[in-house]
Amino acid sequence: MKRAITTTLCALVVLTAWAQPTIPDPMPLVDTSGREVLNLLLIGTATYSMEAAGLTDALLLLSFDRTHQRAAIVSLPRDLYVYLPSFDMMAKLNQAYYFGERNLSDGITGIDALKAAVLYNLGVQVDYTARVNFTGFVRLIDALGGIDITVDCALQDWKLKTPDADIYAEESYELFTLERGYHHLDGHTALWYVRSRRTTSDFDRSRRQQDVLRALWRRIQARGLLNDLPALWQAWERSVQTDMPLEVALSLLPSVVKMTTADLDYYTFKLKQEVENGYTPDADRRFILIPNRDAIARLMRDVVAPPTSRLEMQRPLVAVVNGTGVNGMARLAADRLELEGFRTVIVEEPVGSRRFNLVIDYTGLEKGNPIDRILSALATTPQGVRREPDPARQYDYKVLLGRNYPYYACTRPIDQPVLVTPTPPSSEATETPAP
Repeated sequence: MKRAITTTLCALVVLTAWAQPTIPDPMPLVDTSGREVLNLLLIGTATYSMEAAGLTDALLLLSFDRTHQRAAIVSLPRDLYVYLPSFDMMAKLNQAYYFGERNLSDGITGIDALKAAVLYNLGVQVDYTARVNFTGFVRLIDALGGIDITVDCALQDWKLKTPDADIYAEESYELFTLERGYHHLDGHTALWYVRSRRTTSDFDRSRRQQDVLRALWRRIQARGLLNDLPALWQAWERSVQTDMPLEVALSLLPSVVKMTTADLDYYTFKLKQEVENGYTPDADRRFILIPNRDAIARLMRDVVAPPTSRLEMQRPLVAVVNGTGVNGMARLAADRLELEGFRTVIVEEPVGSRRFNLVIDYTGLEKGNPIDRILSALATTPQGVRREPDPARQYDYKVLLGRNYPYYACTRPIDQPVLVTPTPPSSEATETPAP
């Protein structure tokens, strides 16, 4: 009997401790000493109205190191379970802005609360923000004439039949599949692409948001819109809300205008590295991502202030040759390699009939050879490697894509599309999140 009482008391102590999670200490500030760094937080709110609060279901931190003329971007998980210092509570990161806009604490705006949450939990000082909602996002992309994007993993989900369809009516939706390949997307389809998660995870959705940002940047550069930044700034005021002054943007222009999407470093939070799956300790037991603070500190340091030795490293150049017989596969492979830190060039040359990919290594490197990243990204086995060291090489590597590549292009964890008929969304649940 005494043993049972003791066991029960111990269980109650554990449950009480779990129900009242310990407030974490502030994350140490990333050391940027000796560097001029500007951090811009890109925010996508889950609402069709600029006046509505909405959850921040897209959060991407863009960091400019003006000293070394480099930039990096990292997607911040919306479900990251963090301490919100503005409200003295634990919650998901994507709730900080919403609580601020709903006046949960007097005098605290949504932007203030979100900046404070990022500083406290990630150790990064956000200098400026840029916010867009669903309507602004669609308007922005349509104003550019759409975007071109590569899809390595086929995506299937419910989609509004027309942009002006009633979002609350079940008959407004159809099951839509975006096959792997090279696609031109209008704003309506691009919004579907960045929001879909029926067959994928939030981690994959974060990666797709980065893909769309890359496509946007390419479109802006291709149309020469940065040549008249003040006019572009004025045209986008209806779609994007930002606290960055135009003069700050103009000061960045000389560096930014020369940057291609291959010049950025791309980062995401990874399961079982920076985060772990979990549930809130309250009775609702809502899904959350539990932070691994040490791993997050390392990640944010890589984003904001990586070692100088890494900044001085030359990105390897990979030539990509399309031997698949399918249009757009070279662009798809090149985009995938760009995310892994490679520069790429698409080369037109006869490759004969190949079934599998072939990677030719011209570097002669024995140690520190990044070829494994190429093999992993392009679903290529070590048997598909040929080493031809060449000190006078034009490229560091050449990839000859084989006929089978389109079938193995998807190298990410994803549930392949299966035809099912779930109930389409019937309300904007994201407008009124649970606390």
